[in-house]
Amino acid sequence: MPDYTVTVTRDVDLWAVVIDGLPENVAGVADYVQFDEVRQEVPEFIADLTRSDPANFTITWRYEFGGKDVTEDVLHVIDAEARFMEAMAEHERSRAKALEAMREAGLSQRSMGEVVHLSHQRVQQLLSGSGGSGRRGRKPRRAGREGEPVT
Repeated sequence: MPDYTVTVTRDVDLWAVVIDGLPENVAGVADYVQFDEVRQEVPEFIADLTRSDPANFTITWRYEFGGKDVTEDVLHVIDAEARFMEAMAEHERSRAKALEAMREAGLSQRSMGEVVHLSHQRVQQLLSGSGGSGRRGRKPRRAGREGEPVT
């Protein structure tokens, strides 16, 4: 299985990518505005350049900033972020299951909130499936005709 080395650097206001290991006469360079785009789009970019499927090759990532190789630290934080996101998703699933069980047991929303460290209002939102009101702050006023009070 082919392995391509992707080196990511910062060039003024863009993330510059250089791909090594491509067939001869194939230029593997690209620029990205957002860092997240690099990890998301480079596998497809390589697949397009090599006319292959991303599942049929591996990528060795390298990160060099200011002439310094920071690959180990960057890969560590990327891995930690992925584990954190999975832990948050597991937390959300566990909380939803616990709230449903407590509702079935007849516990008040205020008491449920104490158990899961949320306000009773937030418990109500989660149980109703709304996740939030979609609106923050006070209700907007309607503009009246000139001279009329605004309600």
